[in-house]
Amino acid sequence: MAYRVVQWGTGSVGKLALREVLKNPEFTLVGVKVYGDAKVGSDAGALCGLAETGITATKEPAISKGDNVIYCPMVADYDEIAQLLKAGANVITTASNVYPQFYGPGVYDKLNDAGMAGGATFHGSGVNPAFMSEVLPLTLSGLVHRAKKITVREVSDVNHYASTAPEIMLDHIGFGKSPADALNADGFLKGMTAYFSESISMIADHLGVALDRIEERHEVATSKVRVTLDNGRTIEPGTVGCRLFRWVGVVGGEPRIELSTFWKVTAELEPQWSVSNSKLVEWTIMIEGTPSIRCTVATCASFDPDSPDYLKGAEEAALVATATHAVNAIPFVFKAAPGVKTFLDLPIIAGQGAFRGL
Repeated sequence: MAYRVVQWGTGSVGKLALREVLKNPEFTLVGVKVYGDAKVGSDAGALCGLAETGITATKEPAISKGDNVIYCPMVADYDEIAQLLKAGANVITTASNVYPQFYGPGVYDKLNDAGMAGGATFHGSGVNPAFMSEVLPLTLSGLVHRAKKITVREVSDVNHYASTAPEIMLDHIGFGKSPADALNADGFLKGMTAYFSESISMIADHLGVALDRIEERHEVATSKVRVTLDNGRTIEPGTVGCRLFRWVGVVGGEPRIELSTFWKVTAELEPQWSVSNSKLVEWTIMIEGTPSIRCTVATCASFDPDSPDYLKGAEEAALVATATHAVNAIPFVFKAAPGVKTFLDLPIIAGQGAFRGL
């Protein structure tokens, strides 16, 4: 059976999810939702660099019971999601909500009740936050008798993302701004804090411990050099060239769960933080305990030395992984009981038709 899919949003992640749906015979695209007038009427293939499909984008795609919506706007609209669920469409989102329990009954009950009413399932997906900050640390904790601290550290060169989504990385995150301006958190940055707090809450709840609180500890470093992005915009010396986002879950008065993310456009920084010149996107998951465990995961286009893409395209690969993980979740969500289902409620999400064509 080919699963019916509606792609909801065609931004930096949405267009990659759309591409995966169209290239994978496990799925059948039946609609595309766009937000901008310029994209209305565009063929789905043109929106993601593929051949024409005959399916055109609209602001109001038709939804049928049993459809699977890959929901990829910048910010989740709970009323919109609830309408989709009540119509009988499963919703898999990359717009946070990997653990909607964090937001309390006002959000959780709204989504769960809508899913129950429509016989549909809601699932939040992603790479980080999500897979790297929840699935991996919880999985590794199964090897540990007693854990003192769990840390997840990301180091990512974000030149590609800053070029393709400058409204996020420059306007909101603050690359190219003064340190004072960048540290003046706006709504987007507050949303990031909520997103990573979801992960900390999931870890604590599943480990059976009570959180005292979640603390934020953010810092910036300025670039020593001029950085020219692929879109032509520049990061000038003396402006923000790296951001450190850090969230700490305090349990029993001690910092027990720490999630941190270094986003950089250069390694030439003041102060000189220990972020390498590597173009890979790297996550280090570490559990200090008995025994202690450390796991490092990286993305790129290819790790094959004979490939022309060897150690290239790391940041785009991370975005592809984000989109693909949501698409690969479709069969598992489709078969799940109605209501909210997190990673804790579903089987291990595996690739769909991973070796097709070999």
